[in-house]
Order: sequence, then C-alpha cells, then structure tokens
Amino acid sequence: MKIPILFENFHAVIIDKPAGIMVHPDGRQSEYTIADWVKDTYKVLIGDEGREGIVHRLDRNTTGVLVLAKDNVAYTSFKKQFKDHTVRKVYRAIVEGHIRNDTGMISLPIARARSDFRKRTVVDMFAKDQRGEERDAITRYKVLERSLSPDGKHYSYVEVYPVTGRTHQIRAHFRGIRHSILGDDLYGSFKGKNEAPRSMLHAYSITLEVPLENAGKEKMTIISPIPKDMKASLKALNFKGVD
Repeated sequence: MKIPILFENFHAVIIDKPAGIMVHPDGRQSEYTIADWVKDTYKVLIGDEGREGIVHRLDRNTTGVLVLAKDNVAYTSFKKQFKDHTVRKVYRAIVEGHIRNDTGMISLPIARARSDFRKRTVVDMFAKDQRGEERDAITRYKVLERSLSPDGKHYSYVEVYPVTGRTHQIRAHFRGIRHSILGDDLYGSFKGKNEAPRSMLHAYSITLEVPLENAGKEKMTIISPIPKDMKASLKALNFKGVD
C-alpha cells in the first residue's frame, strides 16, 4: 500500500488518505487498514489494539488529510487537541441542489439510526429513526459555487467547517437539510454512482499543533489538494472554479 505523505517528522506523519481504505478495523470486515500500514511501516504500538497511531478518523470513501501519531508524545498531544476542540478541520464537498444561503450553520443533534446500523440520523421534530443517545452536533459551511449540470440538475460546491466531530456528522447533517453529498448512497444521494464514483467529501485541510524534535510545538496547517476524481465531477457538473 503506497500512501501519499503530506508531512512527517520524528513524532508524527500526516497523510493524504486515498478513497476506498478503512482507517481502522470495524469488527465486521477483514481488510488492510491505515492502522495496519502505520503499524507495519513505523512499528507503532501506541493506542488501542487495531487502532495503532490513530487519533481521528475519516470514512472509507472520504479522502484527504489524516493525522497519525508515531509515538506517545504525538499521540497524547493530538488526542488532547481533538478532545479540547482546538483542531480546525476544513472539508470540501459537492452536494445536491442549490443551497440558498451563501453561509450557514447546521445545528442538529445526531443519534444512531434504527433502520441501518451503519448510519447516523439527525434528531428533530420529524425524526422517527433514532435509537440510543442523541449528541449535539454543529457544522458550519460556506457555498463556494453553484452550478447547473448539462442535464439540468442543481448542485452546490461547499466548504465545510465541523465544530464538533461526531461520526458521519457532515454526511448526516447535509442529508438533514435535504442536500445530500453527491455519490453518498448511504445518506440518500439521488445520483449515487451515476454522477460520482464515491461520496464527494474531501478533508481539505487541518490546523493543529505538531510536536517538534526539540520538544517544542509548532502550529501548522496541512492541505490536501482536491483529488482527481472530485475535480472530474466538478468539471462534469459545470463548476467553473475547480482548484
């Protein structure tokens, strides 16, 4: 497995996660994961078994910046930053429909879905699919561009700033406002594989403090370029500002 590396030092490695790879085992499938790659490449044994070096996660088909710890110094630092919500994450996504406002905030609690064990559902006055504990979740967004595709369908290209970090938060929240992420079959994309090869969600950048070899820390912003398949979808859907 060849994994593109965006940044690396003695304590940490930050990668550009490809689509189609799980970050860690889910207990249901047996396949090589990012956690396996970290363990094999760097002999990392910190963290829970099967999640060596993992301090946060991305879904299987989400691409982009993923932070990994190579030792306890980085593991402890990163885990604390994520727990304290001092890490700034920025995503890019293509969603179905024209989002009316240029900026907005989605503040909808999330709970496990009763209908599908893989899913999370938003909790509002119309929700009937929830089970178990509901957890507060907040997502901010900005519309970068809107388009009309060759077949007359509306789409929006958005930059997303999750304030909290719940499982499937961005996917569930945009489904909750009736603007599913393009290609995300699990969360109601009408187009699915017809318009995109996967869920068009990309972890574009992350800002956090990275431990240095001299025992200090440096605040860094690591950026992952928009992947080729996402650029191809943007172009096919008549978006102009493809970067």
